[in-house]
Amino acid sequence: MEITGTIEAPDGSTDRITAVGETYENAKKALEDMVPEGSKLIVIRTF
Repeated sequence: MEITGTIEAPDGSTDRITAVGETYENAKKALEDMVPEGSKLIVIRTF
């Protein structure tokens, strides 16, 4: 499963990151691990 997350940086800018996992839970964990320190994950989209 592939999921995409929108992250918000401390300066208010946003970016998208994508992660893949065998299950939604695995993909979500991988996505959360990719979020840079100081940024927050604000949206998760599944495909």
